[in-house]
Amino acid sequence: MKLHYLLLCLLLTTITGVSQNFKYGKVSKEELAEKSNPSYPDADATVLYRDYKVAFTFKQGEGFIQKATVHERIKIYNKDGAEWARKNVITYNDGGNRETFDLKGVTYNLVNGDVEKQKLKNSAVFEERISKYRVNNKFTMPDIRPGSVIEYEYVIESGFSTIDDIELQYTIPINKEIVELKIPEFFVYNIQSNPKASVAFNFETDSREKEVNFRARSGLGSANYGSYNSNNSATRAGTRTYKEIEYSLDESNIPPLKTEPFVDNLRNYQARSIWELAMINDPNGIPENFATSWEAVSKSVFESEAFVNEIKRTNYYEADLATALKDATSPEQKMAIIHNFVKNKVKWNNYVGYFPEKGVKKAYSEGTGNTADINLMLISMLQHAGLTAYPVLVSTKKNGIPVYPTREGFNYVIAAVNHNGSFYILDATDPFSNINMLPERAMNWQGRLIRPDGSSDWVGLYPSYMSKKLTYVQAEIDNDNLTAKVRERKGGHYAKDYRTAYAGSATEVKTKAIDTNSEAVEISEFEAKDVKSLKDNLSLSYTATSNSLVEEIAGDLYVSPMLYFAQTENPFKDSSRTYPIFFEYPKSEKYNITIKIPEGYKVKSLPDAIQANLAGNTGSYTYLVKEAPGVVQLAVSLDINTPIILPQDYEYVKGMFTQITEKEKEKIVFTKI
Repeated sequence: MKLHYLLLCLLLTTITGVSQNFKYGKVSKEELAEKSNPSYPDADATVLYRDYKVAFTFKQGEGFIQKATVHERIKIYNKDGAEWARKNVITYNDGGNRETFDLKGVTYNLVNGDVEKQKLKNSAVFEERISKYRVNNKFTMPDIRPGSVIEYEYVIESGFSTIDDIELQYTIPINKEIVELKIPEFFVYNIQSNPKASVAFNFETDSREKEVNFRARSGLGSANYGSYNSNNSATRAGTRTYKEIEYSLDESNIPPLKTEPFVDNLRNYQARSIWELAMINDPNGIPENFATSWEAVSKSVFESEAFVNEIKRTNYYEADLATALKDATSPEQKMAIIHNFVKNKVKWNNYVGYFPEKGVKKAYSEGTGNTADINLMLISMLQHAGLTAYPVLVSTKKNGIPVYPTREGFNYVIAAVNHNGSFYILDATDPFSNINMLPERAMNWQGRLIRPDGSSDWVGLYPSYMSKKLTYVQAEIDNDNLTAKVRERKGGHYAKDYRTAYAGSATEVKTKAIDTNSEAVEISEFEAKDVKSLKDNLSLSYTATSNSLVEEIAGDLYVSPMLYFAQTENPFKDSSRTYPIFFEYPKSEKYNITIKIPEGYKVKSLPDAIQANLAGNTGSYTYLVKEAPGVVQLAVSLDINTPIILPQDYEYVKGMFTQITEKEKEKIVFTKI
């Protein structure tokens, strides 16, 4: 019996000795000495501990105040892991009402067997305004090296009763995660998991009785300012007993969120706990219901005075618009003129939102505004010109795809015109956008079109037309040196993307931006046309010279007919696919390359032609090469006809790109006559 007791004591002592202490500031040498995550050795970093707590405390005269406390301890293994030393925390701040943000942090390093500590300084914390209502609290932990452990804790106090989505998974593993929420029974939430996530967790629930002393005229609080704008009624003075519901989650070894190429936004597939405020049940008032549908969300936005009244306002632009439209005779002309008129008149200030910040009249006079200032103005002008125009609520790519109906699911607004049974989509915040050509940030699945009667429907945001890029090359080989005259024409989104990136850039910058696929290629005689215009196409031309594209072996010359344009690496390497494949927009890339047969040589061998097609006409690839008098001619085309391909078709996409990379590595062989 004594022996058994002794063994038990030794076992408990051993377990206690190796267990981790997650209390703030108690970082161990073992954590600092760790070289990699045993379960995920390729991870750049690991969350050793994450603690997320939400509680509501009652303050006289204010009501219930939400307090969110987040404590994280992260191990950094290498230089790539250093990105986890940078953090962004979004809080509400409209200049009047605001959430408070308090932060502390320390970086730990093991130096010659000793633990060195470096505290986070206030100078490393920045507040960046991202909209009229939101600020980004940015901080970077100090003294980061491979092997560092960082630890920080921040507290957000808020008058909101809405609870932010709780992230339960990162792109790095999480060793230990504890989530705890203590919520008064007056606030009722629909709790959901992200249905697109590959892992999900269930909360355990418990409850206890609590007391709160109400003074006269003390209510539950001014909940949801800037959102639902709900002021709860007063509660009679006295002591009130209420039930506090506790939700808890205690998980270990949470796998990292898988990263894959061609993904829209990884957050769409992240394990998250989503808390939708369904009801505020004031004990002495009328319960307020917030659970809703997309139809109700759209209608509530449209009926807000800050939204619909800005569309109705017309007197500030009428004279200017009449002058701009004096020669317009068709709806298409009116659309184009108004779209360009707004783009030239008001510049986007980089703030998103579906409610105006300045108001359309002030934005018009000052020449800047947020997305709603600009696009509600656009809708107003389109309607004033007799066109059937509607607002369309959108969630940007960065905001993700909303999972359940909520006003926070949208953060952007654009315009749609119904003409001859077809919808034309417009966004005037981008100087290089066009009709049915949205900025990339707004091309996110679908938007919610709202009619004047408050009814609404989903509309697609991706273009139905093909964006095209055509490259023409005339190449010659002389003494193992290759010289190529290149002409490139970009249309659709190819042109828009290039204009966005390089419209204001010098020729030297544009020249350096040419992708030579890591080959030693010298670019000269560069010229770009129509980069600053809104023509359908722009063109580039230049001369490329290289002595690395031709290889001589046993007197024969080997050259890739694709030169430096070849796709030599398959972006799809995994054996399976978890997320849909996003190609951004329907696209077509074509290459017509002519190579002059070197003097004194003839063609010894050419690559074989191939053609590959994806099922359902979603994509195709063609590679045709032939010898003609004095030259070799190559025609290559890659067409992606749909911007989204589902995971179940991944093996076919991977197979086609495998064929592409293998084929474009092949060589023409010239032999001496």
